[in-house]
Formats: sequence, structure tokens, C-alpha cells
Amino acid sequence: MAEIFFSGSDMAGLLRAVQKKGAAFRFKATGISMKPSILDGDVLLVSPLPGISPYRGEVVAFCHPQTNRLILHRVVRVKGESYFIRGDNLRRVDHVERENILGVVTKIERRGKMIFWPDRFRRPVLSRLYLKGYLVYLYLRRRVRSLLRFLVSPFR
Repeated sequence: MAEIFFSGSDMAGLLRAVQKKGAAFRFKATGISMKPSILDGDVLLVSPLPGISPYRGEVVAFCHPQTNRLILHRVVRVKGESYFIRGDNLRRVDHVERENILGVVTKIERRGKMIFWPDRFRRPVLSRLYLKGYLVYLYLRRRVRSLLRFLVSPFR
């Protein structure tokens, strides 16, 4: 099977077109901003959000307001129609409006096998519990890493 590569802005346009039809969009992820949740080369399924809003902890696909590229990051805070989104492996938080959010990640396939991913449409309670726990894990991981950097710092 041949692979076709698209730029980030082309991917965003393609995702919008597919989701206007009410269908989910499947593609291979690139980059490391969502490591350890999503790895470079994972195959993702992004489902549309028909009239519902993503909640804290979910990984969403959005069109970056400045670059018009398709990006996948986690919702870390919701304030009205504004979403604060960050990659699991990044420090910077992006501010995104609801109209720029294109869908939510519902399935992940890694090396040909499905990995566990909470599906809010089929199991909403389990999904919320898992995502809240995962946010705590990411927070603790970030704190431990910064503490280790401080302890190993040569300028102490």
C-alpha cells in the first residue's frame, strides 16, 4: 500500500471535508508532542464532535489559528467556548476557540494492535475516570522531571 503525505494545512482541510460528511478520519500521526500517549507512527481515528464539546483530558484535533495546521493535543482547561490545549510532552499551552476544534481521538493503533483508549461515546463514565487519572499522571511526571533537572543541574 502506498503512503501519501500531506502538509499540516492540507490535513486540516481533508479532515474538515471528511467530517462534514459525518465520518471519522483515520491517519498516521507524526511528531513527539503527545509522547507517551501518542507516538510517532501511531494510526489514529479522529471522530467528529456533533454539537457536543470536548472535555478536559481528551485529545483533540484542531486547526492552529496562526499556522492553519492540523495539531493533536490534550485539553487541559475549558473556559466557556475557549479551550486551553497542550501536548503531553510540551510546556506551552495553546488557546483555541471551539470553532477550530475538528474532532476527538477515539482509537489508537500501534504496530498493528489496538491500544486502550477511552471512548467517550461508548463508555462515558470510564472515559472520564481514565482521563482524569491520566491528567494526574502527566502532572506528577512533569513535576518529577523538573525536580530531577534541578537536582542534576551543574549550577546549584
